[in-house]
Amino acid sequence: MDLRQLNTFLQVAELGSLSRAADRLRIAQPALSRQVRLLEAELKVALFDRHGRGMALTPAGEKLRARAGAILRQLEEARADLAEDAGTVRGRVVFGMPTTLVDILGTRLVERFLALHPEVELRAIPAFSGYLLEWLHAGEVDIAVLYGSEAQASTRLSPLLVESLCLVSPPEGAPAPDHAVRFAALTQRRLILPGPQHGLRRLLERAARREGVKLAVAVEADALQMLKGLVARGLGSTVLPLAAVHEDVREGRLAAAPIVAPVLSRQLAVALPMGRPASRAVRRFEEVLRAEVAAMVRDGLWEGRLLAADTMPA
Repeated sequence: MDLRQLNTFLQVAELGSLSRAADRLRIAQPALSRQVRLLEAELKVALFDRHGRGMALTPAGEKLRARAGAILRQLEEARADLAEDAGTVRGRVVFGMPTTLVDILGTRLVERFLALHPEVELRAIPAFSGYLLEWLHAGEVDIAVLYGSEAQASTRLSPLLVESLCLVSPPEGAPAPDHAVRFAALTQRRLILPGPQHGLRRLLERAARREGVKLAVAVEADALQMLKGLVARGLGSTVLPLAAVHEDVREGRLAAAPIVAPVLSRQLAVALPMGRPASRAVRRFEEVLRAEVAAMVRDGLWEGRLLAADTMPA
């Protein structure tokens, strides 16, 4: 088994197709197929089920993917650490964020980080927090920003921000930005919210149960852009952090007002895998991440309270 075979295996596993993997790797499909067959022969187990629609991992293939990804990433990190000279940061950082947070922070963060460390390769993975925790544990993600404060045994959480949530409405007839809206008033609105598996939806439903009220959800949509688009067209209201809509509010497409009685907020934390030292590139990425979030809070683009990295609130 060699590293080239492992990389080939991972590419086919990700794409589910020999032809697409061959295009990505820029090698002939027969040569790529031979590498996969040699790896299966050496391991004495089938790694893929071949079918008319492509290739799917067998249970053995799933196990190898979890191990192979971690092996190759550790090798990349070691190579980057050994190759560093004159303070240059090299390597690769795979970072994960919930989908709504990617839309708020992702572009700004990547731009700022690459301006400082242009020789680092970045990969962004938007997903629900539960998936990101699994991928951190498996070594497929280096660092993640998550909502919530419940760490797993294999994950170390470091607090980042407590963000406030706002009622987001069409601009016509919306409350003034400095006029708070009581949570109970949400029951009188046609709401457009993420689905039940989404952390924001669960937070709102818990608040509704505590207040003894029921929310009228007319439309469920997990994508941030769709939520905002539906509200802008006058089809209802939603609940989001100010950072998600500040440009839309500034340009008059949407209106946002704080929610009180109770105030709604949620915690963000930086997650790193326990027991696996972070590479220099990952450490620099966390520094830039925290600096960018602090800048957005300072500039009024993100309404919330920054948290010290060693103090997670109860």
